[in-house]
Amino acid sequence: MLGIRWHSRAGHGAITAANALCEIIAEHTDLYSQSFPDFGAEKKGAPVVVYNRFDENIIEETHHIQKPDVVLLLDTSLINPNELSYENILEGIQDNGHLILNTKQERTQFSDKFSGSVWHLDATTLSKEAIGRNIPNVPMLGALIKVSELIDIDEFSKYLHAFLSQVFPEKIVTGNITALKLGYEQVKKV
Repeated sequence: MLGIRWHSRAGHGAITAANALCEIIAEHTDLYSQSFPDFGAEKKGAPVVVYNRFDENIIEETHHIQKPDVVLLLDTSLINPNELSYENILEGIQDNGHLILNTKQERTQFSDKFSGSVWHLDATTLSKEAIGRNIPNVPMLGALIKVSELIDIDEFSKYLHAFLSQVFPEKIVTGNITALKLGYEQVKKV
């Protein structure tokens, strides 16, 4: 089973990205999938955690993922005394797991605190350039596709285009596909 945990702020699209990933993987691969968020009644900008599970077998677990294989941090400003610590972000992550950070910095404090693979990309800038807004979910999704190797990026791009076209105009869909591919191409291992 592949377990993924997303740390984000409400409004950055983590729930939408995790749900899209779940639906596309379930529909177009042989894997079973699950996606669920964990948040209160907070408003835009509040911390949000989202979980994904993928497995070849039916998924019966419904609890939080205790030992994720991949953790994504969409907003490093979440690490502050009032919200999250480095330990919260790294909690339970597998020793050989992957941490994907939305940051301009190549090395962060995570590089010294985590023995697994640390990846980084500037998803904020990529999203602003591709769609005109700070919604880093889709570049981070591209990075996740590369790191996890869940599905071929070209196949996923095609399926995501169809998924987003159900709700958004073509200009927004095209911008998101560009952001997805840029995230895939630009994520780098520290």
